[in-house]
Amino acid sequence: MTAAPIASDIDAVIFDMDGILIDSERLYLQAWRIVADEQNCPEIVPLFADIVGLPYDELEKVLQRELKPPVTIEMLRQAIGDALQPILANGYPLKPGTVEILTYLQDRGLPCAVATSSTTSVAVKLNDNHIDHFFRHVVSRDQVARGKPRPDIYLEAAKRLGAAPARCLAVEDSKPGLLSALAAGMNVVHIPDIAIIETDLMAQCMAVLPDLPALRDWLAQDAKQ
Repeated sequence: MTAAPIASDIDAVIFDMDGILIDSERLYLQAWRIVADEQNCPEIVPLFADIVGLPYDELEKVLQRELKPPVTIEMLRQAIGDALQPILANGYPLKPGTVEILTYLQDRGLPCAVATSSTTSVAVKLNDNHIDHFFRHVVSRDQVARGKPRPDIYLEAAKRLGAAPARCLAVEDSKPGLLSALAAGMNVVHIPDIAIIETDLMAQCMAVLPDLPALRDWLAQDAKQ
């Protein structure tokens, strides 16, 4: 892990949403496992790791390639939607430390944005958790030509923030997200969630941290010097 960038080196911070700000991926995995059990298709469980962080169009390509009859995308979509209803009865929970890190960045005067593989309609998770006011922009998959792992979504977020990509800090958990932010030329922090990331990809990140409170502590290093 490298030293935290000093404040003068970073003009903006861009967050992924699912798995970083919103603790949603564990809920999706829970629904995935329920469906695997109910439909007697345990072979679909390992597929979850392959689709974490992908935009929906890319996710469907993986499923079309990997699913075996009688399991179909249509059946899976319906079954997972049904399984999620009781799981999400109380909404999507925030990741621990979300409000604290966003407040810290706000106090430091660093503008923030979200770059998510979700669509605009799904990004209301931010509003429901009352954290939307922390972000100047929310860039979703349906607002760019190509989704993660291509760099488009991070480049668009930087453009809207008026910041050079090389002076942005990106915070990601998934492989497609990390590849996207790195391809955009950003300083990348990896906070692991569900997805398993290869060592060589983690080595390209500025830091690998356990959670958002650790990110706040890491960024505060230069303030203590």
